Amino acid sequence: MPIIAARPSLADYDHQPERTTGPWSALTLRVRVAVKRDALLRELAAGAPPGLSPELALRASRLVKDRHRHQLARALRRAIREAHEPPMTRSSMTIVNRRAVIDAEVALDALITRISGDGPVAAQGMAMVEWLITDGVDSPLYNDARPGTLSRHVSAARIALEPEPERGEFPVAA
Repeated sequence: MPIIAARPSLADYDHQPERTTGPWSALTLRVRVAVKRDALLRELAAGAPPGLSPELALRASRLVKDRHRHQLARALRRAIREAHEPPMTRSSMTIVNRRAVIDAEVALDALITRISGDGPVAAQGMAMVEWLITDGVDSPLYNDARPGTLSRHVSAARIALEPEPERGEFPVAA
């Protein structure tokens, strides 16, 4: 009687040890990062070193890419434009905290210039910028907060964008 090979199912792999190399491990890592995207962002924004886990490392590497930097800069420019000229159509409501954005405009412009530039940026600062833009619940970009809160968050993010010096290097005092 001939032997008919059956296709393996996902259940066949449930009890195998996790692969450490190859396309499956890369795919598995990307899926884990996608599932924990917001939690990883919060960890990086709080100062977790990207080398702490492969998930943090991948999330951090995506945050500092030029394309992502330009997307965040574009979003901040749009927030400033909406604060000054809110759209008057029904379908396009202004959701930014106009007063806070106008008060923090100088700091926002400096942040936009920094993330749009060619110099390297740290993942922590980029995570802080992305949090400001994407967190509609807690971000002072969208919600009422004490005066100056958005400016303080923006300034903290701009400071956190500066990469730490390599080991053995010492910052030069100006």
